[in-house]
Amino acid sequence: MRTIPVVLNPVAGRGQAGEREEEVRRIFREFSIQPEIFRTEAPGHAQELGRELCAQGAEVVVAAGGDGTLHGVAQALVGTSTALGILPLGSGNDYARALGLPPDVRAAVERLAQGGPRLVDVGEANGRFYLNALGMGIDGQIAWDYLTHRFLRGELGYLLATVFEALRFRPVGMEVSAEDWRYAGNLLTVAVMNGPWAGGGFLLAPRARPDDGLLDLALLGHYPRLVRLAVLPKTRDGSYLSLSRTKLVPVQRARIRAERPLVVHMDGELLPERTSLLEVEVHPKALAVWV
Repeated sequence: MRTIPVVLNPVAGRGQAGEREEEVRRIFREFSIQPEIFRTEAPGHAQELGRELCAQGAEVVVAAGGDGTLHGVAQALVGTSTALGILPLGSGNDYARALGLPPDVRAAVERLAQGGPRLVDVGEANGRFYLNALGMGIDGQIAWDYLTHRFLRGELGYLLATVFEALRFRPVGMEVSAEDWRYAGNLLTVAVMNGPWAGGGFLLAPRARPDDGLLDLALLGHYPRLVRLAVLPKTRDGSYLSLSRTKLVPVQRARIRAERPLVVHMDGELLPERTSLLEVEVHPKALAVWV
């Protein structure tokens, strides 16, 4: 029976991932795979486990959790021959969706059993890799709300956090430059996307693809607070891009400077400190994913 290492984040999906360990074991065995499960115990542990398993020569390391779990494991796998496997057990699972992976656990394990490696792009900002989405501004603050308020769960939790920040967030002056393009003005947010979705299904970059060698730079301008209640829901289906105060630019690298330090998220994970400067770039075909 084939053995595959699985890095399981027991607190993913608001703690539901840990409760599904026996189900995961059973489903893997149905496909003649013996999962060697390693539970994460603290922030940063997923990256540490990924590094150890990669050093041991693992062909694939499965990350069982949400986008944050994938983010942690991938830090150790970028630029190596070890592939990232994905078992979506989180609240958002935006990266799995971007890769066309099924949300159902059994179907996802079947893909792991029958699939193979595919090279994809990776974003990097201020020395840290990310797989799917980076947000600086209101979406970073929404991620902070979601992660720090335990009553916010699933897609509804993201929506509630979005409404809260629509009424509270102060616009910020930003300078954004990328190759031959530059913007300066008040913004609600800047997102630099490798995949189409963020925040559990918000379609910020409809044309983004994780293997096209580009990142999609999305800007959302300032609107009065009550108007935001009509504008921000349009990010659910990407229709916000038809508004006059938005831009979407494909880039290979970008520089973002804000007039005040802001919360920044990468794949839903928060940077340790607020920052006012980001240097972002894409690394084409830098990671193998098992799909």
